[in-house]
Formats: sequence, structure tokens, C-alpha cells
Amino acid sequence: MLLLLMVQRTELFSQTDTSKLSADTTDLRNVFQEEILMEDSKDESEDSKLFDLLDNLKRNPYDINKVTQDELNNIPFLNSIIAKKIIDYRKQNKVFKSKRALLNVEGMTEDLYEKIKIYLIVRQSSKDIIIDETGNKFSVSDASRFLSFRTRLRSRFIQDLQPKAGYLDGKYEGSRSKIYNQINSKFLKLNYKLEANLTIEKDAGEKNLTDFVSGFLEIKDYSFIKEAVAGDYTLNFAQGLSLWSSLSFSKGIDAVSPVKKKGKGVDGYSSVNEVQFFRGGAAKFAFSDFNLNLFYSDNYYDATIDTTQDEVSSFYYDGYHRTSSEINRKNSAKEKLFGGRVTYEKGSLKLGSTYWTSTFSKPITNDSVKILYNFSGTKANMLGFDYDFIFKNMNLYGEIARSQSNSVAGIGSLQMTFFRFADILLLYRNYPKDFAPVHSFGFGERNGETNNERGFYAGISLKPFKGLNINSYFDQYEFPYRTYYNPVPTSGNDFLTNIEWKAAKGLVLNLKYKNENKEDTRTVQDEYGREVKRIDNRNQLNVRAGLIYQVTDRFRVRSRFEYVNVDYKNFGGDNKGMLFFSDIRIIPVTGLSFDIRYIIFDTDDYDSRIYEFENDIKGVMSNVALYGKGRRVYAVLKYKPFPYTELSAKYAETFTDGVKSTGSGNDEIRNDINNKLSIGLELFF
Repeated sequence: MLLLLMVQRTELFSQTDTSKLSADTTDLRNVFQEEILMEDSKDESEDSKLFDLLDNLKRNPYDINKVTQDELNNIPFLNSIIAKKIIDYRKQNKVFKSKRALLNVEGMTEDLYEKIKIYLIVRQSSKDIIIDETGNKFSVSDASRFLSFRTRLRSRFIQDLQPKAGYLDGKYEGSRSKIYNQINSKFLKLNYKLEANLTIEKDAGEKNLTDFVSGFLEIKDYSFIKEAVAGDYTLNFAQGLSLWSSLSFSKGIDAVSPVKKKGKGVDGYSSVNEVQFFRGGAAKFAFSDFNLNLFYSDNYYDATIDTTQDEVSSFYYDGYHRTSSEINRKNSAKEKLFGGRVTYEKGSLKLGSTYWTSTFSKPITNDSVKILYNFSGTKANMLGFDYDFIFKNMNLYGEIARSQSNSVAGIGSLQMTFFRFADILLLYRNYPKDFAPVHSFGFGERNGETNNERGFYAGISLKPFKGLNINSYFDQYEFPYRTYYNPVPTSGNDFLTNIEWKAAKGLVLNLKYKNENKEDTRTVQDEYGREVKRIDNRNQLNVRAGLIYQVTDRFRVRSRFEYVNVDYKNFGGDNKGMLFFSDIRIIPVTGLSFDIRYIIFDTDDYDSRIYEFENDIKGVMSNVALYGKGRRVYAVLKYKPFPYTELSAKYAETFTDGVKSTGSGNDEIRNDINNKLSIGLELFF
């Protein structure tokens, strides 16, 4: 009955007359794409490759008249079925005269269009208008001339204003400031594209201003060379089982689109996460229906070396070199990797195969009790096969991969689009306990830990009428073998429903319900007062309600309330918490914007922490976990004194009631206030 209703709705919407669509205004003052995709992430790092991907897409939108289907697949919220429909429409109509003509494409809704339009332009359009975050207005044709060749200098300075224990005790050897500089040049005027990038950064506590240096040279679309990179780069293929070197989206309030991985293949690396990249060279060649990728990397990792056995006992991925021990483990292990990938693309079918092999400079050992089946030794390899097939409104895709342990992992999914009404996704993954990947990042409950997990995911995105979006998913999973934290096999499930309603012009209401139920290890006291580990059932409920009201083009208000309740079945320790915030955005004059948010939080402990995604200076992801009882306030100022100059600054302060210190170890702050100042500068030439 439900399927019949969907088919009827599809036929109804297909009769919509969109032949008289006019020009479009893309207003960047009130977009929340990053927050929708990142807010369910528990990554608190300021430097996120995933966040950089969204920022780069927004700053370098694709020309609809030249974009490929693979490039369209990189756009969040846009599924492969609609991406193919866009390409088919362009073939039939030769050219898009305005971006808003996308609404002529079968399956494109107003809601989807509003989400993806910031990533797309029509360069030749003399009608389309862009309004930036500070209210500056310019035509797409003017922007296109600027985008054809530009150099961007981005600098930022970030410092915690309260000294941490590591500085007071002399453990941190450098200054308290975090300093970042990047210069990026692009030349897109010719049939091919050139890009060069240099990034230099030092973290707070590090001595050397050039503690991390990264760069690349890249050429695209030069004859049969689709892409070639020398320097630092990433490799993201298929569904992440055989090779994926970045983070990726996972389960969240968009229940369908982000689940399918949309790897860019070979891509120059411009972030400052110091481990999620390769260093060497990579290229992609096009031969009719076949594409060939070749890559080589020779890169260092931070690691602890067992000097008695001359083995790597553990790797470190935080990139910090502040203390003597952190400095000693810098670049202490090396990996040499080479491999290739072949893909065949014909019409709606795409088949791929990936192989790589690598050698580490020192043998890698592991804990034989807790992580028995993780990779060990000096040599690793992976062989994978993947498929992606689109038939009408269905997309069937997946991947299987064999690691050097000869264990085979697999993931398969079916996505169905009932145009303008609903998207449905069914996904099954099976990652055996002895699948020992080194460079994998598959979909799962432990996002990225691509072994020892089986699960079934079902997601649906409904659009019953214009302005209303309902997303819901259910994920059932199990860990057949013990994990690092749990000494026995465990299982769990989680369910989410998110409702977004554009109730009136400028007014958006949101309601989110999430319930996660899983087995977990706890440390409890037995009858003799001894601390022992026991498996307990943990249930966490999160309920959120919020609103966004764009009062005028220059004034926006926003509020949110969230409640969390954590319940344990056997050993007590139940806890709960709440968070409320309200913020405003004001653009008093063109070129100047001002955001301020005030947050109140009250949770029983860290177990009931609540994450809160914040606006920040350009290029910085701010996803703060708040716990305890207190309040937080931040203000962000963005100012464009000239068309190609932008200054930004953020001050944030968290006050926690009834504590003498916050944080722990070297990062302990010995008072109840944690405040930070961030300053950013961008220059365009």
C-alpha cells in the first residue's frame, strides 16, 4: 500500500510545470549544510578533513554545464540517481541557462534544491546572484571571472586564554598559540585546471612554527590525464573497504544520502590532520570507458617504539608534538605504499577493482588479548571489488575486500527514490573479526573501524508535502568478537527520527528523537568492594526541539532545547542532562556580520554530555561537548573591508559551576573558566 502511494505521488509531482523558472539568488547568510552533516559527529577536533571538504565545495562550486556525474556525487544530500538525472537532462537540453533550471530535473524538489545550490553555479549566467555571509551581493558572471584564476592566503591564530597544566608545569615546550598559514592558487581558465597548495601549522604547545608542513601540485583534465598530484594527497574509493584515507559522513539526521560514501578518488590534501593523507604521487588516466589510477606513497607516522624488540607498539594520530615524549615519537615509523585502481563505466553501470601493498619500516605488534586480529607485521595489502548500478529509480551499490589476513569483508546497499516524495535505503555490512585493514573506513556503528562488526541499516527520507521533511533510520548491529573495551561479544541498535518543517516564510521548526540501546562494559564494585568489569545494557535517549527564524535579510534568531537521559539496566548509575541555547545573527551594514550565542547546560556527568555545533572563523570546525553545570557564550565577527579581504574573530567562554578545575592531565585548567580567542584573515588575489 505504501509503495502504491509513493508511485501515485511520483506521477502527481511529475506533472509540475517548471518551464518558466527564473534566475536564482544564492544567499549564504542562512545555510546550515555543515551543521546538518557534522552535528552527529563526535569528533571534537578543530581540524577536520570532512569539514574542509564542505568548505572547499562551497568556495569552489561546480559549473552545472561542465560538472561530471562523479563530481555531482561529491555533493552532500544529492544521491546518485538524481545526479544521473541532471546529466541526462543536460544532454537533452544542451545547457543550463540558470541554476534554478535544475528544478526541471525529474526528482528535484525545492527542499533538495535549496540544500545543494550553494555547491553549484552556471558560470555564463548573467541573472543568477550570490549574497555572501556579510551581505555583499554580486553576479555569478562576475564571480566566475574571479574564480578562473585566484590565489587565497588564509591565516589564523587561536589561543586558550587560561594556561593549562602542561605550560604551568613546564611539560609543554612551546607557546600557547596555535598558528596556521595556507596559500592556495588555482588556474581554471584553460581546458585544464591547475592547483598548488602549501599549508604550515603549529599546534598549541609546540615549539616549531613549521611543525607540520604539507603541500601539493595538481593538474586536472589535461588530455587523457584526468588528474595528477605530486606531494600530499588523499585516496578515497568505493565504499571505503579497500582504501579510504579521510573521514566520512555516517548516521545522522539525513537518514539516506550521507550513508553512501562519495569518494573523490585522488585529491590534493590541504587539511592539517597530520595522518589522514599519503605523500608521494598519484594519477588518474582516462581511456574510453576505462579509468586507471596509479599511486605511490612514502610517509612517516608518529609511533611508540619498543626498543627491546625494535617494534611499533602503538601509533598516535593526534599530531601533537608538545612534550618530550610526543616529540620523541614523531616520524618514528614509515610506510611505503603503492597500488592502483581500474574502473569500467558504461551508462548506468560502474565496476571497480582496487589493489595496494605496503611495507612498514618496523614490525607492528599488537595486544594479543584485546585486539588479537588487528594488523601486525611489516607487510599489508588489500584487494577490493566494487559495483554501482543505477536502474530507473534504484541504485544498487557495494564493495567486497580481502585483507592480507585472507579474510573477506563486504557491504551492500539498495537505494530507491520515489521522486519528490521519498528515498529509502537498505544496507547490510559484514566485517569479520579477522579482517585486518590498514587504510579502510567503512560505514558502521564505530564509524571507520572496519572489522568485527555485522549490521543492518534501514533509512527513509519522506517529503509528504512541500516544506516538510521527515528522516528516520533504524540500525541493528553486533560485534561478534571482543572489542578493545568489551571483553565479550556485544550488540546494540539505535533509532532516529528528525522532523523539519518550514512553517512560514523564514521560519523553520525542528524536532529530533534518538534512542540508542547497546551493551557496554562498566567498572563496578563486587560484594567484596573490588573493582570489576561487567557488561551492562546502556540506553540513551536524546530529544531536541529548535527553531530558526529569519526575521529580515539582516536579522536571524535561533533557539534549541535538548534533553538526554542515560539509563543502565543492572548496576545503576543513571544520569541525565539538558542544554538550551539561543543565538542571533545581525548584519548591521553590508560587509559586516555578527553572531552571538548563549548556552545553558546541566548534565549529571560526562556520560550525559551534549554536543553543540557552533559557528566559527573560516576553516575551523567547532563541535563542543558540554557536561557538568554551567554556561557558555561565544561571539563571532566577520568583516569584509574590501571585496577580496575578510577578517574574522571569535571569542568563546565556558564557565562550569562548582569545580576547581576542568580537563585532565597536561590539559587541566586549574579554575572554572575555559575561554579562547580565535582570529582569522583571508586575502584573495
